[in-house]
Amino acid sequence: MTLANLLTMLRLAAVPLFLYLFSLEGMDPRWIALVFVLTGITDILDGHLARSRNEVTRFGTLADPLADKLIMLAAVISLASRGNVPVWVAVLLAAKEIALMVGAGVFLISRSKVTPASNLGKSATALLYIGVTGTILGISASIYLVILGVGVSLLAGLDYLRQALGK
Repeated sequence: MTLANLLTMLRLAAVPLFLYLFSLEGMDPRWIALVFVLTGITDILDGHLARSRNEVTRFGTLADPLADKLIMLAAVISLASRGNVPVWVAVLLAAKEIALMVGAGVFLISRSKVTPASNLGKSATALLYIGVTGTILGISASIYLVILGVGVSLLAGLDYLRQALGK
């Protein structure tokens, strides 16, 4: 068990905590945003630690992107359920992430290789973290960052597909 893997496991454990806090009536949105922001920080830290300490593991390679997808889907779907983001935004993101997870599974079985995160994917993640955090805090213009983040995420998904097909 590496420190990077421990951070990834904490991020996975934060998903039900985030959902619970989000479901509480009257919960101060700053607490919900704090949990969400901490997941983003652990996402940055675990990758940095794994690479800098030469502790990249199979578990981390698979669990890290899963944790990222789960917390982001939990946040966007939760916001859509309250009407803070359009439902179509959550549906598009969920469809893309499910397709990507299924495709990654097929790709792993057939080639035993994981495609690393692209700059486009990292940009989408940054836009989504900023936009979702702002939306949780009630900053109305943040919805545009969420929509832009989903758009960039869709482009990143197409790029991963292109890479997987070797074109």
